[in-house]
Amino acid sequence: MPDFDLTVQGDLALPRGVLRAGWVGIRNGRIVAIGDAPLRGDRHIDARNQLVLPGFVDAHVHTRSNPDEGITTATRSAAAGGTTTIIDMPFDRPSRPVRTADSLRTKIGDVSREAIVNVALWATFPPTGPLTQIAALAEAGAAGFKASTVHVDDDRFPRVPDGQLLEAFRLIAETGLPVAAHQENQDIVDQAAARILAERRPVPVDHARSRPPVAETEATGRLLEFAHATGARLHIVHGTVPRTFDLLNWHRSTGVKATGETCLQYLLLDESAFERLGSRAKCNPPLRTREAAEELWLMLADGRIDIVTSDHSPYPPAVKDKENVFEAWAGLSGAETLGVLLYSEGVARGRLSLDRYLEAVCSGPADIYGLAGKGRLAEGMDADFTLLDPAAEWVVEESALQCPSGWSAHQGRQVQGRVVGTWVAGRQVYDGKVVIGSPGSGSFVRPSS
Repeated sequence: MPDFDLTVQGDLALPRGVLRAGWVGIRNGRIVAIGDAPLRGDRHIDARNQLVLPGFVDAHVHTRSNPDEGITTATRSAAAGGTTTIIDMPFDRPSRPVRTADSLRTKIGDVSREAIVNVALWATFPPTGPLTQIAALAEAGAAGFKASTVHVDDDRFPRVPDGQLLEAFRLIAETGLPVAAHQENQDIVDQAAARILAERRPVPVDHARSRPPVAETEATGRLLEFAHATGARLHIVHGTVPRTFDLLNWHRSTGVKATGETCLQYLLLDESAFERLGSRAKCNPPLRTREAAEELWLMLADGRIDIVTSDHSPYPPAVKDKENVFEAWAGLSGAETLGVLLYSEGVARGRLSLDRYLEAVCSGPADIYGLAGKGRLAEGMDADFTLLDPAAEWVVEESALQCPSGWSAHQGRQVQGRVVGTWVAGRQVYDGKVVIGSPGSGSFVRPSS
């Protein structure tokens, strides 16, 4: 009888380096053997000359911000991009933020029915009133807590005042889970936008002018001080400028428990995208200068930036294409392009080592959020893996992507490296052309204690 349900032979991207033409043995959805000797299985995947990667872990996804999307569609995009686990944000539309253990349990049930890849879940807390649900949310399986220092929506995505935020940090510290807050200074943003509107008719790049780097860095410093005061484990989300990470790393050197991410768009795009895309390039925080993006690459390469995420928040042209950029919705798609474009622009171009790449989009996010079994090819880990053909060359065509918004900020980009297959718990969900996983193929992922 075969020893394994599934065997794979290919260039294995292991924590200790690449094992050329190595073998993986999988049983009951887990990796049980890795080596250079042939293995016998009921099924076999010949992936010689392809990279066998841990499935990507995208720690910043909004599956329900666009009413036309949802868990199934977002995880279909993830599967096509080689991502086997996402961590979904709690600011769902219509106004139903995940603030209570009951609402988290309801969403966990939705994930079990609707997800094609694995899903962990962020929770949040109210801007005023008791914070008694924080412990219950942690017990129910939240992977972390997210809030905001700027106002987007009265109920779904409100600004949390500093006093409430500081108290939440104190309570979240007791759970051991990470806490994050969208870091921009409300007063700076409001005054800058008002000044532009008073002076002239805004053009698309004025979105970036209205949210200057100091709006981000001031809020970053404030959150880091809250973490210092409370012992909370802070995660800085979607950092866009080098000083954000300078502040993070200084505080970390003094003992503050903190990690940080940038997003793919802040590495690949800059303010010039407003000339090409108009208000479609709007995201929060905004795109920055090319010089800032180049410095972020250096910080990512040497570990001053921990991980890279997509901040997948796709919206259709109807709400993006506005004459007044301040009326356009903010957000870009990215669940399908995160891993492969970071490989193409990072590893293939020599900006990132393969090890650093794997830390940025596989093991790093899994470790930050305590997702045991994810992010590495190793014995005992879940059999979530991706095949990538490093020699394949192709061009991003927005019409071919899974995202229902129908467009991509990376349209026409030349890419080296292509995802040719995705497996979740040893079951194939993407065959290189078509997503073959069905809703329910993925599972809810609870962080380990």
